Amino acid sequence: MKINHILVIIDPTIEQQPALLKAIPLAKKCNAAIELFLVVHHSALAPNWLNREHPQEHVIAEYLKTKQRWLDRYLALGLEENIAITSEVRWHKPLHGEILKKITESHTDLVVVSTHQHSAIEQLNFSANDWQFLKACPVPLLLAKVNNQADYQNIMAAVDLKKSPGGCRELDRHILDTCVMLSEYLDASAHIHHVYDPKGHELWQGNNLSLLGLNIPSYVSPVPPSQLESYHRTEFFRLIEHYAFEDENLHLDTGIAANRLTRSVIKHHIDLLIMGVRDHAGFIGNTTGKIVDHVNCDILALKSASQEIH
Repeated sequence: MKINHILVIIDPTIEQQPALLKAIPLAKKCNAAIELFLVVHHSALAPNWLNREHPQEHVIAEYLKTKQRWLDRYLALGLEENIAITSEVRWHKPLHGEILKKITESHTDLVVVSTHQHSAIEQLNFSANDWQFLKACPVPLLLAKVNNQADYQNIMAAVDLKKSPGGCRELDRHILDTCVMLSEYLDASAHIHHVYDPKGHELWQGNNLSLLGLNIPSYVSPVPPSQLESYHRTEFFRLIEHYAFEDENLHLDTGIAANRLTRSVIKHHIDLLIMGVRDHAGFIGNTTGKIVDHVNCDILALKSASQEIH
C-alpha cells in the first residue's frame, strides 16, 4: 500500500475534523499530499419547478464561495507541518456519488472520513452515509473516530482466513502487509487477530451443491469439528510464516468474530484496526460492518487488489 495522495472528506456539521487530524501524521510519515474535499447541497437553494425561470446559479456560486472560505481555514493545520495541502468544494447530490467521482479523478490512495455513531435503526439502513460509503469506496478507507489521539501506538490486523475463488488469501495478505507498513512508518506495535467459530460455520460459506442446475447451500463443514482448532491454527501460522510479529501480539480466538474482536481491541489498547471488506458478503453479515459502531478506535477498511482501483 503506497500512500502519495490522501483525500480528507470534511464534515460541515462539526468544527473539529478527526479525519484531518489523523491524516496529518500519516502524510508526514509517508511524504504524501493532502486534499480537503467538501461536497455540499442545500435544497432551499436548488432550482425547482417554482423558480425554473429564475436560475439560482449566482446564489449557489456565492454559497460555494462562503463554504470555500470556511474550508480554507483548515489548510493552516497542514501547512504548519510542511505538508502539501489543497482544498475543493463542490455542489452535488447525492454527496457520496461526487466523492466517488473525485477519488477516480484525483488518483487517491487513501480516503479519510470522520465517522459517527449510528443508532440501532441506522445500522439497518443501507443508505446511512458511513455504511454506504464503506461498501462503495474503491480505495482504502480510514474511519476516524472523534476524541482519539492522533498518533497510533497499537495497530491490529484482523484476518478471517477465507480464500478467494483462486484459492489464495489475497485480502488477508493485503491486510498484513498494510499493518506491517504502517507499524514501521508510525513506530507502533503490530498485532494480528483471527477469530473462528468453534462450530465451523464460517467454513460452510461458499460450499454449494448443484441440483438441477441450481446452487444450493451445503451445511456440511469440510473440516470435522474435532479438527477445527488444528485446522485454524495451522492455517493461521501458515499465513503469517513470512512476517515477523511478536509472539505476544499473535491472537487466535474462538467465538463470534465481532464480539471477540471488540474485546481484543479493548484488552490490547488498539488505536487502529485494519479489516477487510468483501464484495460478496451482505453488509449486515460482514464483520467489518458489524464492528464499526462497537469499537472505540479508528478502522482502516481494505479491499482486495482486484476490488480496488489504481
